[in-house]
Amino acid sequence: YLFEKFTTLAGDSLAQFERNVGYEKTFIDTYGETVPITFTIIPNAYMILPEKLPEGLTQVDQAAYTAPIYKAVGDKAQVVNFTGALTAHKDEYIFYRTDHHWTTLGAYYAYAAYVESLGMEPVALDSLSEIEVPDFYGTYFSKAKKFDAVADTITYYPIADAGVIIDGQEADGYYDLSKFEVRDKYAAFLRGNNGYTVIKSGVREVPEGQEPSKILVIKDSYANSFVPFLLYNFDEVHVVDLRYSAVSMKELLSTENFDQVLLMYNFMNLVTDTNLYKLGC
Repeated sequence: YLFEKFTTLAGDSLAQFERNVGYEKTFIDTYGETVPITFTIIPNAYMILPEKLPEGLTQVDQAAYTAPIYKAVGDKAQVVNFTGALTAHKDEYIFYRTDHHWTTLGAYYAYAAYVESLGMEPVALDSLSEIEVPDFYGTYFSKAKKFDAVADTITYYPIADAGVIIDGQEADGYYDLSKFEVRDKYAAFLRGNNGYTVIKSGVREVPEGQEPSKILVIKDSYANSFVPFLLYNFDEVHVVDLRYSAVSMKELLSTENFDQVLLMYNFMNLVTDTNLYKLGC
């Protein structure tokens, strides 16, 4: 396994992290009484697999930072902590060896924990068709070029959609299968990182006379392999990546009738992302 060295959180990085958490808290304070919001900070691989770190390397204790944040937002948002679900399956292939993301299996266990927290039933993993893509060398390998690195395998599930719109343009599905043929294979999920994506479920039917159920996911790239599973629980999945989005969050939340909002970022991205101020725009 390859990991990013992350031994201190101080100075400018701590200040950016605190700003980003502040933006999230303000968003929750503003909208938490009008729409159900679930908040989570995704733990990175070394938090779930500490035994795979080099001996003597002490990384930032992410849990020590997230616990008080969860406590602070708990009165206006539901908190779902994926650490337990991921730790329960740590002996399985839930994080890539050469990339910073979780695998699709790791994303599934997080999805299951999330929808169960809403009182919903997750789709059974063994009911889905599984397709594997070999020879994936991810972001950590690109940085380290470890000569004996073992290639990863990407798994994806072709869950039916009934239409995909990305930044106002129709797309042919939410997977870009051509990306599985190039180096950055993870970019196949959600066709990469896009500002605003809307996916209509092809595995659910909206009862006549009823409005479609909708969820808004505000996310980083960890969610790209997570989002497709939600098509089994919601009629429409709306996805915003603030790094690339020009969508006004105020306008979006005032015009769309969302049943749920999921605010999810991985911990290390919260330390570096400079776009969360858009939550208030």
